Parts: sequence; C-alpha cells; structure tokens
Amino acid sequence: MKKTNLIRLICIIFTLCLFFSFTSYALTGSTFSSSGNHLIYVNNPESFGLNAGDLVYLYGTNLGNSYKDVEFYHHLYNAWSNAGACRVGVAIMNKGPKPAKITYKGSCTATLDGYNFAVIEDTSQVLKNFQKAKYQTVILNPGEKKIVWSDDFRFTPGFSEFVYGRAQFKSNQKFGVWLRVFAAGQSKTAEDVFKETLPVKGVGHGFCGELGYTEKNVTLDADSSNLTNLCEWPQSLNTYEYDGVINSKPGASKYHAGNYGVVYNITINHASNKKIIINPKWSQDRPYATLVYSVNNGPWMVGEKITTGMFWTEDLGYGQTANFKFMLPGGNCGSYYVSFE
Repeated sequence: MKKTNLIRLICIIFTLCLFFSFTSYALTGSTFSSSGNHLIYVNNPESFGLNAGDLVYLYGTNLGNSYKDVEFYHHLYNAWSNAGACRVGVAIMNKGPKPAKITYKGSCTATLDGYNFAVIEDTSQVLKNFQKAKYQTVILNPGEKKIVWSDDFRFTPGFSEFVYGRAQFKSNQKFGVWLRVFAAGQSKTAEDVFKETLPVKGVGHGFCGELGYTEKNVTLDADSSNLTNLCEWPQSLNTYEYDGVINSKPGASKYHAGNYGVVYNITINHASNKKIIINPKWSQDRPYATLVYSVNNGPWMVGEKITTGMFWTEDLGYGQTANFKFMLPGGNCGSYYVSFE
C-alpha cells in the first residue's frame, strides 16, 4: 500500500479483486440536480491546425452580470515545421451604452503534445489552480473590444501543442457584453476576433456549447452496498446527469459526455468513520486516471495519477454527514465507480 498526502493508493490488483469478490455491490442509478454557473465548454473541433497568421473563432455567447465559466481543451498542429507565436483565449466586446466592468479569473497551460497520457497531470493542476485563482478586473468602454484572458505560446518545430484552460467571467452590465473563445496568432487583435461571422463548425465527437450548470448534486448513503457510477458514459442508469444543455454548436455532440470540469457535489449520509472509494472503469484505452477533489469543504487537491488496477480511497471524518467534491479533468475518461467501506 502506498500512501499520499490525502489519498491512499491501493495498487495491488489482487487487493482490488478481493475487494470486489467479498463485498457485494449492486450497480444502481442515481438522480442528480444541477446548480452553479453556466459553463461554456469548448472541445470541438478538438484538433486543428494553427499558424501565426490564422484566427479560429471557436464559440461565442453573451455575458451578463452572473458568472460564466469557460473551459477549452485542444490539440493544435502547424505542419510540424515553424515556431509560430500563437495564443488561445477569450475576447470580450462591450456593445452597451455604459462602461462594463469585467471580473475574471483563470488558469491555463500550453505544453508539447505527443497525444500521451502525461496531459492528464497538466489538466488536473489547471483545475486546482483555477479554484484558488484570484479575481482581476478590467473596464471596457462602450464599443471597446479586448482580449481579456489568454495563454500565449510558441510552437516547437516538430511538435504539436496541447492547450487547456479554465476561466470565469462576469460583467456588471446585464446586457450588451459579448464573449468569444478563439485561437490565433499573437498578432491578431480583439477587433479581428469579432470580425469573424460564424464560429468554426463542429466535427464528429466532442462537445462545444453552453451548459446551464457547473455543479451536479447527488446524495449517497455510506451504509449502502450500492455502487454508484459518476460521469457515467454512455448514459445508462443515472437520471438528469446530463440535463441542462443550453446550446451546442452545429456538428458537435449534443451532450457534454463525462461532464469534464463539472463539480460533482456529493452529500454522504452515515459517513462517520467511513471511507469513500473511487475506482475508474479501466480499459485498454484508459491505462491512467486522475481527479481533483475536496473533502468536507477543505482545499482542492490533485489526486495522484493512478494506473490500471488501482483506485483512490479517502477518510470522510467523524461527522454523520460528509461532503465530497470532485472534478473530472480533461484527458481522462468517464465512469468513476464510487462505493464506501
């Protein structure tokens, strides 16, 4: 057994087999409710070419006086040749008659990309850093356009680039402010971003759109012998887990499969002296897994990356009711089985 700071890793497959052999667990569905902010999740197209002279308008929406979260996940390539200076970010335009005060925070990463599983460690850190990031403000005068938040990077010749970010924005104006997510060369301005007529079309799998939630809430019983599947995909037993899609752009998936970046807010009854066990659904396509979590409203933590045959377990404390939150970072797969002991 290997013990980390907060999450203990049970890493012997034999132990895992014993656990499921001698404990009778029934896989049952759960009913979820939604809460939180709107979430703009941008992952379609997931992969596309980008050079210093390009501008790719990915998604746009209005921004009012309530927070909206933005998360993007992309693999970018530039013919494997040049070292173009590019960026991915959010531009905002104030079309209203009054100055707009934009409050925002964010975290992002741009790293060399080999389509390997190392990126799931980067995405976990981004989500953790986003949670503890400090808010900033900027003023947009009437008619003004500005790149408010972005991650600047330069391609390394011979490598594609992986970019992932999470941010949050609101205006002090209810109407008249617009937001666009884009990827472009660093010479492109907010004026250029808002000249684009339509966002690039979606292609195949992957969600790009706006959700009416950043949290999914569920209540579980630690005395139960049921096995709960969170981030269940394909949909099967759970109810309302993916309800709340406001819009998905043409060509993209209609559902945010896996609920990446969504906070699963779990209330646990009969939790005293119990442990929560989280076991990813392993497959050949999924040899690694990570998560970001918080116990009893404590600080957000990154669970150590685990491999096939391992799972996470965490003490829930001494109260009869406990709270466990977790987020699925980009690059992982859905279906995390939850049980208690």
